[in-house]
Amino acid sequence: MNNLPFVSALLVTRNEEDYIENAMLSLINQSYPKDKYEIIVIDGESTDSTLSIVNKLIEEYNTDCFRIRLLSNPKHILSSGWNIGIKASKGEYVVRIDAHAEAANDFLEKNVETILSVPDAICVGGKLTTKSLNSEDDIISKVLSSSFGVGNSSFRVSNSASYADTAVYGLYKKEIFDKVGYFNEEYVRNQDIELHSRIRAVGGKFYFNPKIKSVYYSRNSTKKMVKQAFGNGKWNMVLLKNQNSALRLRHLIPFAFVIYLIFSTIMGFVKKWFWVQEAGVIIIHLSSGVIAAIKKTKKMAEIAKMPFLFLLLHLSYGSGYLSGVFTRINKKQ
Repeated sequence: MNNLPFVSALLVTRNEEDYIENAMLSLINQSYPKDKYEIIVIDGESTDSTLSIVNKLIEEYNTDCFRIRLLSNPKHILSSGWNIGIKASKGEYVVRIDAHAEAANDFLEKNVETILSVPDAICVGGKLTTKSLNSEDDIISKVLSSSFGVGNSSFRVSNSASYADTAVYGLYKKEIFDKVGYFNEEYVRNQDIELHSRIRAVGGKFYFNPKIKSVYYSRNSTKKMVKQAFGNGKWNMVLLKNQNSALRLRHLIPFAFVIYLIFSTIMGFVKKWFWVQEAGVIIIHLSSGVIAAIKKTKKMAEIAKMPFLFLLLHLSYGSGYLSGVFTRINKKQ
């Protein structure tokens, strides 16, 4: 036990009063020795009750051998929060989860066990399960946990340990930030994709172990799902414009889908055959959505709705790319 490395667990938050307590308690109640890790909460000047919840938990659980620290993030965005936490951390390794997430009670233990057993890995991560905080909006979590809905990243679909091109809620060797720099604070979204591309560019390896488990609580309405998808697509286009190696094919498929629909709609005024073909493609998409829905639920009402939610998700994500065409950033980190 004395040989275990010290780990800094980061939690960046802003106005997450419905989620923050669960996220913090999941990090507090870890099987990893309490004197071998710290929790750093970096708050983006929350205006709801987030800070009072954080302070209550700090008062309750802080001890001489287990520290929870609260730092301020005046820029409010995730990337600046992570950078503040990394620079303030005392650990040889840093790991983070989102405020919308919960870590399994052996999350740190399995992360450390994995990175010590795979010494050439710069970052390790595990399996992410998407759920809803309440059953009323569970259909959204089913859409966002389907490989048809959000892609086939290993952290979503794989059950076999292997090297991967990325990691979710990764445990990083902190030394890598001295080598490639920190999260780029010009990116409002998808900062981890951009950082991981820089890590891969210097030969850094990612490793996936499905025994490392965490839960992500999805946005709890169709409106919030659409808004998040549009934003992700927008910032993917910013990545695409500035760093082609950052994205994978799975990130580009919704964009190609939207471009095709726009093209075929316009060409249909020249030859109506394009409209017929377009209708066929949409029918195929909806049919695929039915198959994906059947794999996620047995409820007929959800099976009837999910194909249209899949379509809405992909259209929102792909449309975000078009918005990103007009978004400029400073490429410097």
